Amino acid sequence: MKRLTDFQLYCMLILLVMPVAFLKAPKRLIIILYQNAWIAPLLAVVPGILIIFLYACLIKKSKNPFPLMFEEYLGKPLNKILCFFYIIVFILAASFSLRFFVDFMVTNVLPATPISILIALLLLAGLVSIKTGLTSMARIAEIIVPTGMLFTAIILLLAFNQNTDPENLLPFAYLEYQNLFVGILFASFVFGKMMPVLTFAYFLRKKEQAARIAIKALFTYILIISLTVVAVIMLFGVQSSIILTFPTFIAVSIIQIGDFVQNLDIVFIGIWILGIFGTVTIPWFMACYTAQYVFGLRDYRFLAAPSSVIIGVGCILISQNLWELTRLYEQVVPMVYLAFFVFIPFLLFLIALFKPDPEIDARGNPAGNNPEEDCGQFSE
Repeated sequence: MKRLTDFQLYCMLILLVMPVAFLKAPKRLIIILYQNAWIAPLLAVVPGILIIFLYACLIKKSKNPFPLMFEEYLGKPLNKILCFFYIIVFILAASFSLRFFVDFMVTNVLPATPISILIALLLLAGLVSIKTGLTSMARIAEIIVPTGMLFTAIILLLAFNQNTDPENLLPFAYLEYQNLFVGILFASFVFGKMMPVLTFAYFLRKKEQAARIAIKALFTYILIISLTVVAVIMLFGVQSSIILTFPTFIAVSIIQIGDFVQNLDIVFIGIWILGIFGTVTIPWFMACYTAQYVFGLRDYRFLAAPSSVIIGVGCILISQNLWELTRLYEQVVPMVYLAFFVFIPFLLFLIALFKPDPEIDARGNPAGNNPEEDCGQFSE
């Protein structure tokens, strides 16, 4: 069985939570909290740590990765029914991310390009990645994330050196607590997308390290989103940020160094496309693997091709335009993620509290349990 390194898992978690939120979260938080929108990501550290603690407890108490993990608490028949709905949720998550990418590209970059071409290209890349296996996906992730993080840091540094106005952040902490709660909820629901850690943790040499890695991804997300919100507000002010469809992208497009280096948005788009590739592919992979368990199949790879058609069609049908997609992101997607990625694991967490820890053998594995056999369906 192939193993994941700690850094590979970190990169995969970053790809799950960051690319879509980097473009969409700042505007939504500004609409909710105006000039104090940057406070919500900082306070989201509390629910984020609680969600990771929830996952860490399930990993510690369970012998098997998800979805076999849930079978330990619910039994096989009930778990298969539940996992069938998880397949749908993972496919919806992949379809939503893909549609967001398509709408962004058509709106801002390639307005004359048919969306079918963009969808087909990204699905083709994802199809190849899934067929080559989890290890290949992880290696791609550890190339994409450092590149994207470096460029993001440069972009934020340059953004703060433009014609920013710190007075746009005033008055400080003048907000309603109800709006603050909504802002924190919106900033933290994305942490539920880290649920695949319940599977990937079992590919680490020590599965207990998964919680520490997830905490690092959590603080990376909070730092980048908070600084991005501050930069957008200081550049455009609250009212202009609300009017703009993608204020983060506009902030990138106006950055220039002196009078000769400009149009950095082209580089941003290239790197961001790589991030969206990971955001689409990882839930897609989880849908294929969960389907393998539900239907008792010997391999998950051959499911990549038929599921690509489902994701492509779902991507088109999920909304008629960008306005509907935005409403889904603000109202429906958070509820779905919280229900399946937080609430259901929390119910299992309550059951796990009364379950003794599995005995550990000399190799650090649960006694009487061979992780290579349990995760053999991932072997490459």
